[in-house]
Amino acid sequence: MSIRIRFALTALAALALAGCSTFSIVGLAPGKSTEADVRRALGEPAKTYPLPDGSRQLAYPTGPGGTQTYMAQVSANGSLTRLEQVLVEEKFRMVRPGTTTADEIERLIGPPWQKIAFANKGQVAWDYVYLDTWDYLVDLSVMVDGRGIVQEMVHARRTRGDSGHR
Repeated sequence: MSIRIRFALTALAALALAGCSTFSIVGLAPGKSTEADVRRALGEPAKTYPLPDGSRQLAYPTGPGGTQTYMAQVSANGSLTRLEQVLVEEKFRMVRPGTTTADEIERLIGPPWQKIAFANKGQVAWDYVYLDTWDYLVDLSVMVDGRGIVQEMVHARRTRGDSGHR
């Protein structure tokens, strides 16, 4: 490939990346930052979950189909108390099929990037994408029934041929 073509491809890639929105949690510190700081750094949350004690969870997915969802916990007085990436296996292990509700799923791992109805099963797949401990992309479908109860979780690791390994 000629140098001229390589240069053009590099320039196009740089322009494409420059057009992407950035997402930065740098500078946010629990106990020091405020909800206003979080909103200034991350923008408006995709969803806000009020909690009984007056605190709130703010969901920041990096989708559609992004591998990270950040959950910011803000106290009733507006102070950031926790900021964590929630699309992780530790959180998935907390889900109990037959018991966990759809509302609990959203508060645990955030809103799905898409929902697909399976009429024959009477369930809706709430879809997420995450990186497993081996750095493979994994599609996660949380199957929610008509009562809003999780029935099963299906993890499907992508293969290298479908952009599964980063």
